[in-house]
Amino acid sequence: MTTNAVLALIALTAMPAARLSDSRIHQPPVSNKRVAVRVDERRHTLAVTIGPFHVPQSPSMMGDMMMMRRNHDELEGAFTWPVDARFRGVELEVIDSAGHALPRRLLHHTYMVNFDRRQLVEPIAECPFSFGEETQDITIPGALGLPMQAGMRLGIVIMWDNLTGRDVDGAYVRYTFLLNGHRQPAPLDVLPFLVDVNHVNGGTDGFEVPPGGLVVTKQFTVAASGHLLAASGHLHDHAVMMRLEDAANGHILAKVLTRRDSTGHTLAVERPIFALWHRGPHLKTGHPYRLVVVYDNPTSDTLINAMGMMAGLYSPDRLRDWPAVDPQNADYRKDREGFGGVDSLLATLDSSRSSHPAPRVRGRS
Repeated sequence: MTTNAVLALIALTAMPAARLSDSRIHQPPVSNKRVAVRVDERRHTLAVTIGPFHVPQSPSMMGDMMMMRRNHDELEGAFTWPVDARFRGVELEVIDSAGHALPRRLLHHTYMVNFDRRQLVEPIAECPFSFGEETQDITIPGALGLPMQAGMRLGIVIMWDNLTGRDVDGAYVRYTFLLNGHRQPAPLDVLPFLVDVNHVNGGTDGFEVPPGGLVVTKQFTVAASGHLLAASGHLHDHAVMMRLEDAANGHILAKVLTRRDSTGHTLAVERPIFALWHRGPHLKTGHPYRLVVVYDNPTSDTLINAMGMMAGLYSPDRLRDWPAVDPQNADYRKDREGFGGVDSLLATLDSSRSSHPAPRVRGRS
């Protein structure tokens, strides 16, 4: 990884991504009437638009109700990825039927699920990216890219939180992917790194923090050897830090700190980039590692729904070593069943995929 690419990664993860402009586009076959997929070969973008939605006002306590079971998230639509290409960025927009911007704060969160690739740690469907209500657009340098194959079955999860004081009718959500593919040298393949300290498949990931604080740990292994290039994560108020350790000897491989105000409100979570001086800590298949999450609680009350997830960019030693999805795996099946209506949506995708083979086009940068 070049120094310029690393410096670009620092800059791009610290500020909003540049807006991606629309242009002349073509419409490949799609399998769900609520999802439109458009590839712009000239600008090297792929836009996925889902809607329309009627978004009623949320109850005043909606924000407190959002820490719910993962399997209460609704799979709003599904589509097949149309091209063989890597992507290096995602822009999120909430728009009306005319394409005009609506407040992104209408969303509590949204994310994409790839049912045809598993995660590094858990044998469940990959989550390539996610957006919270304050998440900036995601961009990494062209020297890196997340590889995608034509025909991969993807689902879109959306949780609304309309605090505008009025109902919103005709809302759409649009993801715009920045593609990169044909360049010399070829971009470095990266995949999501995600470890949840309290992962409960099909259940809640939240936990309670008693007065005085709590240290929560999770031991795990990775399914493919590789380097952790960068990390950050998701932590709630009163979180102090999280760290990745070698469970065999206690050596600290990565540490992510929080920035809090005087009340304990978490203002930011660090984004250390380990590849600035080297390729980052190397993780080996089958070796034990440990995620440690530290919370402080100076109050007299128990904190509820605390969470601790380390997320980052992972460069596998050999992409071919990444294990395939096992549809019969009990964890994979339970995770998949947590999305309402997933079987019918994926069946529709399979039918469309067999009758309309996806084009296998390499993006250009």
